[in-house]
Amino acid sequence: MLLSTACGGGTSQDGTATEATATEATGASGATDVATVADGTASDGCPTTYLLCDDECVDVNADANNCGACGVACGADEACGAGMCVSDCPFGAAKCDDECVSLDSDADHCGGCGNACPAGQVCAGGGCTDSCPAGSVQCSSDCIDPTTDPLNCGGCTEECAALQTCISGLCTCPEGLVGCNSSCVDLSTNPEHCGDCFNECATGSCTLGNCQCEGSEASCNNECVDLDNDADHCGMCGNDCAFYDDICSGGSCVCKPGLTLCDDECVDTNIDPQHCGMCGNDCMGDPCGGGTCQTDCNAFPNQCGDSCVDTETDPSHCGDCDEECAGHRVCIDGNCEDWEIAPECDSCPCNACNGDLDLCCEWDLLGAVICTEAGSCP
Repeated sequence: MLLSTACGGGTSQDGTATEATATEATGASGATDVATVADGTASDGCPTTYLLCDDECVDVNADANNCGACGVACGADEACGAGMCVSDCPFGAAKCDDECVSLDSDADHCGGCGNACPAGQVCAGGGCTDSCPAGSVQCSSDCIDPTTDPLNCGGCTEECAALQTCISGLCTCPEGLVGCNSSCVDLSTNPEHCGDCFNECATGSCTLGNCQCEGSEASCNNECVDLDNDADHCGMCGNDCAFYDDICSGGSCVCKPGLTLCDDECVDTNIDPQHCGMCGNDCMGDPCGGGTCQTDCNAFPNQCGDSCVDTETDPSHCGDCDEECAGHRVCIDGNCEDWEIAPECDSCPCNACNGDLDLCCEWDLLGAVICTEAGSCP
């Protein structure tokens, strides 16, 4: 079998491999130096096998425009594998007229590109003959060896992908690469197949088989999240704070401001008739208001069930009974409003409050300064 080129210049018109290599094309900084240059150190800020090329981290082991080194572009008929430009045909095939062919079995290119066998003859072992020899399989006018032919691997027209070799009738990737979706990929660095086939990284960065996130973010289910504040992944991947009304603070699930954890439930002890004023203080059928069991709610603006409330400020009954503010939103003037802790401020005014959250408030409930989108403070 005639082999195609493994790197550099591709295949000449007669089907023979040219001798150009990635090292010749790139000099001392070529593919052979990738392992030591792209070490993911602070010098370039890129992960292992990546280099910083034009302000972008690229995988020089697989990037056809930066193959082995920045700026080394593979030819139109080449792919980048292991930091070298190789034919985009599978190993063992040749390129003839933009087509991948097996020169030892293709009757239109028998032994060389364009060398067609006469009508009625077949191609076997790179030569034209009247019939296929014993041990071969005839596919139209081609006599193939299904155990080694990369374009008929295991059977007629069963083609291997670029970089693959046909071994014992199976398309096989080079050592260190894995076949995913008819391609040979490095699971340790490929962001579309990170750690496993089709495991795609949302940020487009894969190091040592793990999707990489920016800064202090962590990768959970291929999504970059802030473990300090993400209610679905609070403190660790998969730690869901739904039980705590979806509030995560500092990596821990907590009740929203104004609520207290009682019997594994976040409650407002100011109005909860089973936990009135403190956990476990049951009003025994009477309403609760202001943290005290009441005989009625006449002294309060509103009554919702057995709770004496103010629907202008109560996040559990905001604007009307049972209209609860989602997440950690606060109820101001009967409307659920967004807010956040004002960074680096211990009093108002605070320059950090701007944009939608432009109102600075000193919130007694939290003992902190907040920025809110509301028209007035809570």
